[in-house]
Amino acid sequence: MSTDPAPRPSGPVAAEPFRCATAARDRGDDLAASAPPAVRLLLVEVPGPWGRAALTESRLDHYVAGRLGETAAHAGVRVLLVRRSGRAAGSPQAVPRSWALADLRPGHEAVAWGSWTDPRALLEVDLRGAVAPSGPQRVALCCTHARHDVCCALRGRPVAAALADAFPARAAVDAPGGPDDWDVWECSHLGGDRFAANVLLLPTGDLFGALDPAGAVDLVRRFAAGRTSLAHWRGRYGRSPVAQAALHRTALALDEDRRDALDVVGVEERPGERWAVEVAHVDTAGFEQRYVVHLSAHVSGPHLLTCAAVTPSRARTFSVEGPPVPVLRG
Repeated sequence: MSTDPAPRPSGPVAAEPFRCATAARDRGDDLAASAPPAVRLLLVEVPGPWGRAALTESRLDHYVAGRLGETAAHAGVRVLLVRRSGRAAGSPQAVPRSWALADLRPGHEAVAWGSWTDPRALLEVDLRGAVAPSGPQRVALCCTHARHDVCCALRGRPVAAALADAFPARAAVDAPGGPDDWDVWECSHLGGDRFAANVLLLPTGDLFGALDPAGAVDLVRRFAAGRTSLAHWRGRYGRSPVAQAALHRTALALDEDRRDALDVVGVEERPGERWAVEVAHVDTAGFEQRYVVHLSAHVSGPHLLTCAAVTPSRARTFSVEGPPVPVLRG
């Protein structure tokens, strides 16, 4: 029997392709305080594929897409394309299709659903009006926007499939629901490609990143039970980065994972990208204690922050200057 070593391949060995999500995890990039500022979202069901600019590079009528993008921008509404997970997501025959308008403001959280067959009907949606709850109010959106970033597809699609399997569509959307009643969709770009897989939960607007399939299912179940995962919590849509950072750092310091236990009640800006933020904490007995959190901003990098980036960029992060300081009551 020959004992000669196996022949080695000749020529240069191909390098592993750069993946922004892998690089971000290797660096230990901070997810906190990275949720976008939008307080209203318009979800439009458009079976894939989607181009990099999803709204105008999709199967949606191009005139309607352009008009809808302009109208939404003037109304301060972010448009997300959505589709069901799996092969059916690409079917152009699925009509009528859904749309939904979500208000993410604290105290106003709601999702209003409608349907469309003629795309021109989308131009009649009142993007500025009151959002009266209708249809599913627990919605999980997982970014799978491959043309925007490869990591969103590689990491997002398995997560979207796991969520769709764990939380199947309900037959009667208006019936009372339990913790396993979630409406699951794939969606276009949520922001923060390097944090893929990213999942946005409506109507609260809580955004989570760096998820795997099993972790995402557990996170959604915990969220429905009133708990959150601080290790994956990127923040809440519509909150300022400073408020998001203060809430995250206070929750970590107090070991508090209850969703509604903390709220920002005051922000004092100080010289040199520094802030004193007052955070209210309500304990399990209903007692409120306030704390002051001292934050400072920094920039990290430069790094390639997306898979398609050709130039390194810097990201803004926040650090705390000492533990939260209790506010003494007179």
